[in-house]
Amino acid sequence: MKKQGCLRRALGWLKWIGIGVLALLLVGAVASYVAMRRSLPRSEGSVALQGLSAPVEIARDSLGVPSIRGQSLLDVVRAQGFLHGQERFFQMDLTRRFAAGEFAEWLGLALPADQEIRVHRYRRLAGQAVAALPARHREMLQAYSEGVNAGLADLEARPPEHLILQVTPQPWTPEDSMLVLFFFFMGLSVNHEMEERLGVMEATLPAELFEFLTPSRSRFDAILLGIGEEASAYQPLPVPGPEIVDLRGSPPPAPERDPVRPYGLVAGSNAWAVAGSRTVDGQAMLANDPHLSLLLPNAWYRVELHWQDRQALGVSPPGVPAITIGSTQDLAWGITNSFADQTDWVVIETDPDDPSRYRTPEGFEAFQLVSEEIRVRGEEEPEKLEIRYTRWGPVIGEDWKGRPLALRSTAHLPGGVNADFLDLILASTVEEGLEILKGWNGPALSWILADQPGSIGWVVNGHLPRRKGFSGKVPRSWAEAETGWDGPLPESSRPLLINPDGGILFSANNRPGTRPGEAELSQAWLSPVRASRIAERLLAKEKFSPEDFLALQLDTRSLLHDSVRDLVLELVEEDESDALLAGVRRHVQAWNGHADSDQVGFRLLEAYHEELMDRILTPLLVPVLEAQERFVYNWPLAAEPLQRILETRPPHLLPAGQGDWPALLRQILSDTVEAIQADDDSPGVDEPWGAVNRSGIQHPLGMVPLLGSLFSMPDDSMPGWMATVRAAAPGYGASLRLVVSPSDEVSGLFHMPGGQSGHFLSSHFGDGHAAWVDGLPTPFQAGSPQSSLTLNPPE
Repeated sequence: MKKQGCLRRALGWLKWIGIGVLALLLVGAVASYVAMRRSLPRSEGSVALQGLSAPVEIARDSLGVPSIRGQSLLDVVRAQGFLHGQERFFQMDLTRRFAAGEFAEWLGLALPADQEIRVHRYRRLAGQAVAALPARHREMLQAYSEGVNAGLADLEARPPEHLILQVTPQPWTPEDSMLVLFFFFMGLSVNHEMEERLGVMEATLPAELFEFLTPSRSRFDAILLGIGEEASAYQPLPVPGPEIVDLRGSPPPAPERDPVRPYGLVAGSNAWAVAGSRTVDGQAMLANDPHLSLLLPNAWYRVELHWQDRQALGVSPPGVPAITIGSTQDLAWGITNSFADQTDWVVIETDPDDPSRYRTPEGFEAFQLVSEEIRVRGEEEPEKLEIRYTRWGPVIGEDWKGRPLALRSTAHLPGGVNADFLDLILASTVEEGLEILKGWNGPALSWILADQPGSIGWVVNGHLPRRKGFSGKVPRSWAEAETGWDGPLPESSRPLLINPDGGILFSANNRPGTRPGEAELSQAWLSPVRASRIAERLLAKEKFSPEDFLALQLDTRSLLHDSVRDLVLELVEEDESDALLAGVRRHVQAWNGHADSDQVGFRLLEAYHEELMDRILTPLLVPVLEAQERFVYNWPLAAEPLQRILETRPPHLLPAGQGDWPALLRQILSDTVEAIQADDDSPGVDEPWGAVNRSGIQHPLGMVPLLGSLFSMPDDSMPGWMATVRAAAPGYGASLRLVVSPSDEVSGLFHMPGGQSGHFLSSHFGDGHAAWVDGLPTPFQAGSPQSSLTLNPPE
């Protein structure tokens, strides 16, 4: 699912949790081991669970996947909470603390992260969200929370991480479940993170150059709303002429760092479905593989829920009940991040005579001042945080001119996050599912659905703001009445599609359509190369099986590097005299077109492409770098302007001091290979892609010396790349792979990295990992029971 800024930031602070762990474990290691084993979850016997209306049976298979059977939905949700509390409570605790800005209470070094997050006051918003929920959702969250607390209390000892940190777990509440949803909003609704940088570009570059460097369309576009029409619709970007930008003069100053981050936002998720007319058994079929930062334990908890005459199989994030991705006997659903723009920076114009006021359409208005207290471990007094609020949202930072910036976010609005998605497990048809999702306010996700009769559907959920007077691409002042948000977009503008011609739907964080109003939804989409490959393979075959879908999820074809290969073969001839470059040509010529682990050619092409990005695009950004030293260019479609320059090779964009384009491009290639060769920490030039593309999946404690093997998965060589269908980078990739037809779960396929349990001493901490690495067609439905636990109402 997209850029994982929040998750990475959380991981950075989590490192510090383990810094002192080694010394603690070495003292009384045996006692610590015994205590930690006492916190393993219960798998057999019986437990009295307050609030149940009837007994609930929990059977676990050989991978620890639980099947919960009860009389009512509230009973099975309460049991689901019990399991989360037993197996994943530390993970849940971290999530709610990060979302609420309460991490420093555990770890004083996390105070800056808390200060950054606390300005949103998400705990207050979560409480308001719970109060506004309909009764059925409040009852579900309450039953789930009580189950979590009962499961935690049933452990004979605190979870091992709490024990190591010497902190006491606090009870779970419905408010905390809503904080988990706010956590995902922070990580997924991130358009504003680009907008501040784009504001500098717009102000310092000619308009034509700004548009050239920030396109919304690509030659790889695969359009969901009208498959096949985009090939004729693609128009190459016009390269700005010498009257706009000319690099042939004096050499621009060399930046002290590389400002180009070409793949900062290229990652995402995949989902697709085909109608019953396109499968070998006549049933609609869904595939989903959300891409996330990969940690231990996994971001998802797998479960099967059975109550009355219904069943729901799949996953949810620990902290949230029901099924977020999965299937019932009637309906299956999966998600990707839509990148619909739900956030904007508002430039605040302060009163030059009174800095306590700011300009609004009605005149100057006083900032609302709010004080928050942050408890810090080891400190007697809490740290006070003063927050300035405007009518549009909290003041969070400054722009490149030093002007205050307030964040306008749908998450801050009344009703901006609710829990309507919980009803998906009750929907019987695609149409019912789409209606539920249209009402779910939260991060704007792209949902693909398939139902038992054979229909398929797609929708983007969430509050989608209607902008007036501006596009949302860059920060703007809202001090004039003509600029701002004008409520949500009308439902007629919500992206939605049912049973398209051809019986195919797909979503890979790409631009979804060619509608005239698509710019209202967003100005930025991720690279469409994954979507293009998915569409290519779905259109190339008439009928699909579950194994066909899994094969597509594991596809490593890299369309983006074809032109880079052609460039290398142009620059380095067959009779090349330079031994190093001759070796590069051999590897590149032998490249199979895929990001496979054994491909030396792909590794060289990828390194060369990154260097081309930096060396060719950076000179165009010099005015921006002079205006803002910390500027980073990571536009997700940056490959498009680069390719246009390489195609046209205009003399005026050749940096000063360079003889001609072939000489420059050859020099960049030589520099790339020599840098690899000179790097003592990098595998040699002749080593394959898998030598650098490792899995890198760890528990936070796996970063501690001597503990890595206990808290980490094997550091496997991984096929795939950030922009192939099989996404793979160190610590990043498919957080699960699912293929399923509703009512035919027995034929479905599933695997995820790591294992079911969050306890590092559990046999299920990583026992499903090898199937994920190897891409094995392991079943979606839980296997035969290996243990049984009964939860009973108290007598």
